[in-house]
Amino acid sequence: MPDADRTDRGGTMTDYIAQYENPRFRFEREESERLAASLADGACIEDGVMRWESNNNVVPEDVARFAAYLGHPIDLDASRAARDADLKVLLEAYRRAAPHDSAEARFERRAAFGPGVEVVDVLSGRRYRT
Repeated sequence: MPDADRTDRGGTMTDYIAQYENPRFRFEREESERLAASLADGACIEDGVMRWESNNNVVPEDVARFAAYLGHPIDLDASRAARDADLKVLLEAYRRAAPHDSAEARFERRAAFGPGVEVVDVLSGRRYRT
């Protein structure tokens, strides 16, 4: 598999397939085997999208690729779309529920960043002055 296929937008993924096929260390094979067992026992697939049964989250991209390698009937594009849609819903809920500025939060920001600094909550987009 080319390296471009082993990276998720913006970061490097764990290569469970390589760890499973040709581990450099014993723990790599053991980790991949544990993950394979977790996928078999603790995940479900609906419409090609694999989700963890424990929390209903779509499995991460590298885990989805490993699941496909193991023969699970997973649709990587559908999984990616479902993961993106879930993240969008989560961020919208966070933005709506984000707490308003409080004296305690202002104190903590000032202690952490110093006076006169603009701090941005990257999830909600809110800007605060210390």
